[in-house]
Amino acid sequence: MTSSEHKPLSGMDLVIAAIILSLANFMVVLDTTIANVAMPTISGSMGVSTSQGTWIITSYAVAEAITIPLTGWLVRQVGEVRLFMICVVAFVLFSVCCGLSWSL
Repeated sequence: MTSSEHKPLSGMDLVIAAIILSLANFMVVLDTTIANVAMPTISGSMGVSTSQGTWIITSYAVAEAITIPLTGWLVRQVGEVRLFMICVVAFVLFSVCCGLSWSL
């Protein structure tokens, strides 16, 4: 069965897919919000200026902007579901690493 022959999701499968996609989107929004709200604290705790601290948010946005155009190519290489799962796991792991870091 090719991807164009798959039936649309319905019923409980549709609900589960919507919840999973919503949670993934929530993680992205939560990470960005945490970085924005905590910027003065992060800057002060790490002994850097606020302008240096804003590089945290800037680098997150740049990394996201770089990876978005690559998504189409990656989907063709590994598949939609597998890529989604890899990205969610990597996002969680890297978020934990950022949370555990002691310096910029």
